[in-house]
Amino acid sequence: MPYLAPTESAQHHTGLDNMTTPPAASPASEYRFLLLIIPSVFILLLATGLFEFSANITVDNFHDLTSRLMHPSSEPADPHFHATHFLVEVKARYIWLTTVVVALVAGLYALILCAALIYQSHPRPRLLVVTAVGIVLASIGLAFIWALDETHALYRAVFSFSYENLRQAGPQRISEGLLRYTMTVVSIVNVQAIVVPVVALLAACSTLAPPVTGRAIDSEYCALQMRRLKEVLSAASAILVAGILHMGAWLRWPAALVGDNHAHEAILGAALAITLFWGVTFTLMLVATYLPAAVLLARRAQALLQESPHKQTAPEQDQWLKDHGLFLSLQDHFPQFGLMLAPLLASPLSSLLLAPLTPTG
Repeated sequence: MPYLAPTESAQHHTGLDNMTTPPAASPASEYRFLLLIIPSVFILLLATGLFEFSANITVDNFHDLTSRLMHPSSEPADPHFHATHFLVEVKARYIWLTTVVVALVAGLYALILCAALIYQSHPRPRLLVVTAVGIVLASIGLAFIWALDETHALYRAVFSFSYENLRQAGPQRISEGLLRYTMTVVSIVNVQAIVVPVVALLAACSTLAPPVTGRAIDSEYCALQMRRLKEVLSAASAILVAGILHMGAWLRWPAALVGDNHAHEAILGAALAITLFWGVTFTLMLVATYLPAAVLLARRAQALLQESPHKQTAPEQDQWLKDHGLFLSLQDHFPQFGLMLAPLLASPLSSLLLAPLTPTG
């Protein structure tokens, strides 16, 4: 049969069909929604692993514990094992582990969000420079915490104070396995506490970068960057609040091992003072990062609106700036001020998590 070329009408309809018919979805894209399972499964596995490896009691001691709680007058199998003291310490330990879960999940969330924002904000050459700066800053921070020892007040006050008290409590109360586990968990949290804030800081800086496409900056681009800046602030506030809660729970854990009321109160007071110091520090860091960037983006947008060929009236410009989060007023940025104060407010909140912890309380 001879080949027949399609008529012009057939070609026209074929072209329309190609234009209106959406491309066939790949098999992988049809099931992409299942990726939503991953975050929840990850959190569950993380929490299960942290809980499982935090045990500090043998099977025999567990049966001894339940027996002595129900029959307190019976002869103890282990004279060094005190049921009430053990349960108070369990309370402190698992509150600390709760803050560990919060810190690790918040850190991972902030890391993914801020890394994605950095990736979207720079062309490849500039992205390589930003990445190099981040690696240098993170390396300096990791080298700093690696070099810390008992000659440094930061090491003694935040890490060594609690760890040494746990170690001095003796293997009857804090086993060697739990000590090793604690060292590993705190080390992971410390590494994250260095790396993630560096990524968040670079993400905040990236909101002031020129557009990736090389086009001129306009008011809509400023509005987009302001939304991104607020996202970075939320993520940064989350990790800093989680860090304060973790620090407070870690510093207060030894209070559960102290029977003397005066020493107990002294430990809680010192923990509050240290977390308050770092809460203020973290709040000031958020203010020093967010406010300059927000002011610069708002002023850029205002100047671009005034220079626009379709110039609006002053009230219209103000309304546009308010609608897009670019109007500088306390009322319009009240949620952001709350986020910046959150690390400071987390300090007294952490003091409520472990009170009371005395064996008689």
